[in-house]
Amino acid sequence: MLLSLWWPASGQTGLEPFPPERVLEALDLARPELAPVRAAAADFRLAMARLAAYYAQRTAVRYDARPKPADAARIAQADGVLAHVFDLGFGYPPQHYGKDIDWMADPVGDIEWVAAMQRFYWQAPLLEAWEATRDRKYAQGWVRLTSDWIRKHPVKPEHFAWLDIQVGLRAAAWAAAFDRLRGSGVIDGPFLATLLAGVVDHGRKISLYPRRTAHNKAVIEAVGLLRLAIMFPELREARQWIAQAWELLGDNVPRQVTPEGVQREWSPSYHKLVATLLVEALAVARDNGYEAPPSLYRLTEKMFDFWLAMTAPDGHTPMFGDTTRKPGTQPDPGPLLVAAKLFGRPELAAVAEGRPDPRPAWLARAFPVSGMYFLRSGWAPDAVFVALHSSPPAISGHDQPDNGTFELYAGGRWLIADSGAYAYPNTPFAAERDWFRRTAAHATLTLDGRDSANAPRHLLWWSGAHGDVLVFENESYPRLVHRRTVFFPGRRSIVLLDEALGDAPGALEVHFPFAPGRLKRGPGDSAVRTDFSDGANLLVFAPPGADAELRLGEGQISFELNRKEARPVATFRLRRQAPAALLTLLVPYSGGVAPAVTANFAGDFKPGDALVALEASVAGDRWRLVRDIDTGVASIEPQP
Repeated sequence: MLLSLWWPASGQTGLEPFPPERVLEALDLARPELAPVRAAAADFRLAMARLAAYYAQRTAVRYDARPKPADAARIAQADGVLAHVFDLGFGYPPQHYGKDIDWMADPVGDIEWVAAMQRFYWQAPLLEAWEATRDRKYAQGWVRLTSDWIRKHPVKPEHFAWLDIQVGLRAAAWAAAFDRLRGSGVIDGPFLATLLAGVVDHGRKISLYPRRTAHNKAVIEAVGLLRLAIMFPELREARQWIAQAWELLGDNVPRQVTPEGVQREWSPSYHKLVATLLVEALAVARDNGYEAPPSLYRLTEKMFDFWLAMTAPDGHTPMFGDTTRKPGTQPDPGPLLVAAKLFGRPELAAVAEGRPDPRPAWLARAFPVSGMYFLRSGWAPDAVFVALHSSPPAISGHDQPDNGTFELYAGGRWLIADSGAYAYPNTPFAAERDWFRRTAAHATLTLDGRDSANAPRHLLWWSGAHGDVLVFENESYPRLVHRRTVFFPGRRSIVLLDEALGDAPGALEVHFPFAPGRLKRGPGDSAVRTDFSDGANLLVFAPPGADAELRLGEGQISFELNRKEARPVATFRLRRQAPAALLTLLVPYSGGVAPAVTANFAGDFKPGDALVALEASVAGDRWRLVRDIDTGVASIEPQP
């Protein structure tokens, strides 16, 4: 613990707001580069003017701001911010705050909006407009609004504005804005004194009250502290803040990231958030001569191994948990590019930029401790990609009761898709959040439509020349285990064997939630297929002897917060209670005519058998599929 290294400035106790008029006391004026400031220390206004001039010309600090091009719409958004009209997204229209801003106002009834205001999300259009136009009004607007926020929010650890995530994100936002605007000519001595006093308040709040529980917020907070220290090394406490940031991250990251490199909220969005925070912080720290503990480098690199594995051919990731995937958008390649450079991993850059080479040699990856599995036919845009999820209980509420679920991408589109999150708690749409989270909204098995527990067990993983085999199970309900076997023959089609093991009474259903579009029944009574007019389609087929009824219905999907749309769902309702099993074959194909397919057991089978042998054919290609849980042996062999 490094908390003992904190010391209050002279005359201060605890977390009293640091007075701007005493900001020179917070500086290490013995630094040679601050000699002109030190010489003028008796004249505060002159000293601050010299300090502002020093910062405007400073070259010693290398920062990682990546300016984004601002188009006309973004510049218009920045003009709105100058007029106190804030457009923060979340599916809400821009909100006008009037002449005197109440930063804690909640005009849309959504706490996430209030949090975004406190996190300075509104500054991005101003900075981007400044970069694009060099019009000083955008820099002046940031100074004016930041001054107003500081004046109205003296440091109070218990206040919403000063909670861990708000402080961490705002600290990083201030560091980025200062780096962009320090040479703009608008940061004068009086504002600099106000800002630096606020920086001290932020650093000391994190230093005195760091979040210790394993959570993405702990990383956000520690990275905010690190970034303040890197941006303002002239502060006396900067070195202590860096040491404490490394200590906090070194302690917290291994507790929220598995040894496989998977963040324990089991949500790709939050994994990417934490991985991005870490890799960009490690890179900017190294650029400025601050080396992180080696173990932090190693674990962060593993997080990008997982990021690479879960990246679909379109560059997006699965929507497990509270994850969004807005259609028509391209993922930000920045974090992968930073990781590629930091770790010497050119394949990360190739995937980020959509280049064919170099790509990883592997096609399938298993993360059994984390319960995440990924299968693919290749790295081309039309490749088949399957992501499966069966994880232990998460460290937060960003996971869902969805063990056994999967998503399927092929031929340039998502075909089986997760439900998404739709809304967060304490928001106007929170009442519908549980509908999207529920087990029955996912591609897995349910008992009487009830939510399942997350109690997984990894059983088998095998990868060979002709495909991959995966077996896991989940103690979904009292006296009922859902075992799912996945065969990937030829790495083009998927054979699923779902077993309900135990004696719990009730109706068993296996759900297949499709991407938005239309479905058609057939061929036969136990098959259904998508009906896209061009590109890839998907056939879901159960053998004619399957003791299950196929039902088609309408579900919902949410690709982004507070927005939803209808999508079709196919459900196989088993006619038997547990123990029971369902065999299905999923075949992506191009065009409007589904291929001829068959699937059946090769020999006797009863639910719970360790040894399973299957025969399947797709468009004339015949396969023999075997897995044996007891011996760990599996095979996929083409047949004449």
